[in-house]
Amino acid sequence: MIKITDYEKFDRENAYDGDDLGVTFRDGKTVFKTWSPLATGVYLNLYLDGEGDNLIETLPLERLDRGVWYIEFWREMDGVFYTYSYEFDHMKRVETIDIYAKAGGVNGNRGAVIDLRSTDPAGWERTGRVECPSACDAIIYECHVRDFSADESSGVSDWERGRFLAFTKSGTKCGNVSTCLDHLIELGITHVQLLPIFDYATVDERIPFSSQYNWGYDPKNYNFPEGSYSTNASDCKRRIRELKQLIMTLHEHGIGVIMDVVYNHTYFTEESAFHKSFPYYYHRLTHDGKFSNGSGCGNETASNHAMMRKFMIDSLKFWATEYKLDGFRFDLMGLHDIETVNIIRDELNKISPQILMYGEGWTGGESPMPSDKLAYKWNSYQFGRVGLFNDNLRDSIKGGTFNQYDKGYVSGNFNATGVLKRGIVGSVPHWQLKDVNEACWAFEPTQAINYCEAHDNNTLWDKLCICSKHESPVERRKMAKLAAAITILSQGVPFIQLGQDFLRSKPRILAEGEQANDINIYDHNSYNSPDFTNAIRWNKKEENIDVFNYYKALIRCRRNNPLFRLSVKGDVERYLRFYDSGYNDLIIYSLRDDNDELIVYINPYNEDKYFDIPYGQYYIRLNENGKMNKFPINQKLRIPAISCIVIKKLKQHPYIRH
Repeated sequence: MIKITDYEKFDRENAYDGDDLGVTFRDGKTVFKTWSPLATGVYLNLYLDGEGDNLIETLPLERLDRGVWYIEFWREMDGVFYTYSYEFDHMKRVETIDIYAKAGGVNGNRGAVIDLRSTDPAGWERTGRVECPSACDAIIYECHVRDFSADESSGVSDWERGRFLAFTKSGTKCGNVSTCLDHLIELGITHVQLLPIFDYATVDERIPFSSQYNWGYDPKNYNFPEGSYSTNASDCKRRIRELKQLIMTLHEHGIGVIMDVVYNHTYFTEESAFHKSFPYYYHRLTHDGKFSNGSGCGNETASNHAMMRKFMIDSLKFWATEYKLDGFRFDLMGLHDIETVNIIRDELNKISPQILMYGEGWTGGESPMPSDKLAYKWNSYQFGRVGLFNDNLRDSIKGGTFNQYDKGYVSGNFNATGVLKRGIVGSVPHWQLKDVNEACWAFEPTQAINYCEAHDNNTLWDKLCICSKHESPVERRKMAKLAAAITILSQGVPFIQLGQDFLRSKPRILAEGEQANDINIYDHNSYNSPDFTNAIRWNKKEENIDVFNYYKALIRCRRNNPLFRLSVKGDVERYLRFYDSGYNDLIIYSLRDDNDELIVYINPYNEDKYFDIPYGQYYIRLNENGKMNKFPINQKLRIPAISCIVIKKLKQHPYIRH
């Protein structure tokens, strides 16, 4: 096969811009199209089922212009399964699934031809996206489909536990507390971000709960749902319908759905459908012709190549329209070139400007692509309409992620105060903050995804149990609540992991003979750990109901006060002002416009502090327990140890003359 040395020239001569790759129905016909310019032959294999020895026939495709291969049938072939066999240099054929397949058989080895309209649940045509005028209006809750309901404490039936349909069930409880769907509604979040729900490689969909688990960052097929989350993985339509039911149910309750996408690498390399359909094109190579490993997973995709870029765009547009998704979170977005990221944002805007788009501004290894061309966090001004995870704020709150003993601001490391303040303003420029410029990276506050816990690394509670093991559990609970207050009340977009709101822990099963220590009893990388580690134990919500209620109060406070949701950096500079507290590391700042004024006090010290109230009448909008007291404060304000207090100015009622 010809070796490509100039990909830009090759793409100019061979890239295809049509919107009909994959299988399309047109005028009663079924049309198959695939792109492979250097193939010497492409063949369509038709099957009766998604697995097994049931080949119907193999047919040659006709070559068209620009590397497209084509065949059509004068009927709609709904329900047939298919693969392609690619031949290069007139040598042996290699069989694989269509990278554009929009449905598939069990374990994703064959594509399925289906009429997607037949997968719509009743009422689907009436559901629409949630309203989200600004990214700063969103409060994102990250969920793994299986974790959400796998434990029997979820109250979900055995048949639906760990699956898409668990998100559609109301009335589930554990003891006296709500679980699952009702929990999401009660908490008050605006969006659920689902860890990968496309078809991934490492869980056998026929027996998903037989000692198998994965987060899903091992992509196999990008354009149809994972079968292990369906009640019948062998039914290629059911997995689609059940995912749509999940989305429709959340939309009915005003909750948007964000999809975690992993276009930066493929689980397989030489055995991936991309490589089999066109060897070495879809992945980046090192200078010596080997697969680059910028993902840390064995390879990285070449978003700068025209047809990989097109695949990403086509895939995202398909998910956004067919599934009515409300946003996309990009895994290792730093591996994608900036031009592709901006084009994707443009294309999503054409569907709806309110679709959220954000990702990780880093890589998992070194890429051969020049760093100034990639969507790294430090290049953020070049793609300012796209959000990025704020690891500066994360580490300033709880301590360095990769040193479990390292403390953060809430656990007593006051060296983090400067970075924390920059996070509070949304990581944008502010006239009062002259230092820590490395943490001033956001183009607008809408770009800062603020978090202190996600699926990666230790949970917040486990981290605090390690680095603050000498403090009491009561003090650690205060630290956890203060971390929540900083995350949710900072400018930008707050992001919370499922269970963080009731002190989620990830206990680790020790290997035989392994001695327990401070760190190894917790799982910091539970991507393939069992349900024992990952499943949500909903009884913890009842045990930690005070923490949950505090999260709920913080979310309500943010949603009810627009000053916590400033979307323009000029407004942050204009309306947010820090005050000298008299203590180096106790933070006081006000948010004031023509209509409202709030003052936030953040006390990291292990002792109460007292302050005079500014001129005017104020009431406590949020105390250390999340409560509000509308009576005017008429004495010194007490800020309890390790806590956040928000006060609000009473509005003056005009004097009415009679």
